[in-house]
Amino acid sequence: MNDIENTIRNQINFAAYYISQKNYTYDKLCWMLAKRQLIAHRDPRYNQENRIKEKAAEIYFSSAPYDVLCWLIAEHDILMNMKGKSIAD
Repeated sequence: MNDIENTIRNQINFAAYYISQKNYTYDKLCWMLAKRQLIAHRDPRYNQENRIKEKAAEIYFSSAPYDVLCWLIAEHDILMNMKGKSIAD
C-alpha cells in the first residue's frame, strides 16, 4: 500500500470513529449510507424519500454491523470530498 492509500485509509478510520461516537441509531446509519450510495451511483432519484427508504431497507436487511456502516459512510464522505462533492445529513 502506498502513502496516499494509507493516508486515505487513516482519514476514513478517523471519520468512522467520529461517526460511531455520535451514537446514531442503526436506522439512521442505514438512511445516511443509502443517501450516499444513491448519490455516488448517480441515481437521479437520490433525493426522493421513497427511493432512499428502499435503499435504506436493503442496507438494514443486509444486517451489516454498526461499525461497518460507520466505516462505509466515512468512506463515501472522504472520497466524495476528494471529488469536491458534499453531503448534508
